[in-house]
Amino acid sequence: MSVGKAILTPTPGDGSSRGVSLRLREPGSYGTTIEFEVREVLLHTRSRFQDIMVVDTVAYGRVLFLDGILQSCVTDDPLYHDTMIHPAMTLHGAPRRVLVGGTGEAASVREVLRHPTVERVLTVDLDDVVVQAVREHLPSFCAGVFNDPRVEYRVEDVQKTIDEAEEGAFDVIFMDVTDPIDEGPAAELYSVGWFRRVARALADDGILVVQSGEMGMQEMLTPRSVRSTLLEVFPWAHVTHQYIPSFHDFWTWTMASRRQLELYPEDLAERIARLQPRPRVYTPASHHTMLELPPYLAAQLHKPGKVIRGKASESIWMYQPEPA
Repeated sequence: MSVGKAILTPTPGDGSSRGVSLRLREPGSYGTTIEFEVREVLLHTRSRFQDIMVVDTVAYGRVLFLDGILQSCVTDDPLYHDTMIHPAMTLHGAPRRVLVGGTGEAASVREVLRHPTVERVLTVDLDDVVVQAVREHLPSFCAGVFNDPRVEYRVEDVQKTIDEAEEGAFDVIFMDVTDPIDEGPAAELYSVGWFRRVARALADDGILVVQSGEMGMQEMLTPRSVRSTLLEVFPWAHVTHQYIPSFHDFWTWTMASRRQLELYPEDLAERIARLQPRPRVYTPASHHTMLELPPYLAAQLHKPGKVIRGKASESIWMYQPEPA
């Protein structure tokens, strides 16, 4: 059975927990098939926008798939969300107003709230079916964030949120949207035109963070393209990275700002010590590893990528269908 871009197939009965296997091909994994052994399918439904599945896997515990593409799992959730959220929030110094585009699991909001200067978090998602599925089946992701008085959750297109925001409304904006496949809900959210609209809503000293896909160490097509596109709008951009075991690759996020950030401020340890509760991954030492690549990879990353002016898939290699 096809599930988005994954295939769910029964395995021969052997009396063990092996009921089905989920095979998934991801972008940049040339010639590679990733197969997950699944104990139980907890939820499989379809919203107006995408296919949604929550499964219990042998290797990674509970996992969320959207359109057959793995989004998050309970075992490496902090590796992903700590890396996306904390470097930018810490380097800003005193973020008060934060926008999260793509509520999803709400784990990004959970990490934002660790920063004591935060006064308001607006988090929006086009697909409330995903958010409610996570609240029911993966409650550790959102960890009660919807009960925090600083949090406002809206079910709406982030494009509407940005276009209706006042100029300079946010200190930090996170775009944690799904990958830019043509049939997905985020296909338009990686272009020069979109980032110009986002820049209007960002404070002069603000920081934008964009989920920029797998590193793809051979060519780095996606992060190079996203970085080059951001540099059409912002004078400074820097890619952070982390190895995500369930993704079977290093993942990247790109920070952009109108100012060049000091990546290693003298009071870095003090800033991180103020985060409560303490992050599970983010420390002064891991801050350095998130921001620094080995020289040969940094040299590859800094090669110009294709600038995205329309849909992202017109410029960068995206998920491919299963061969016939």
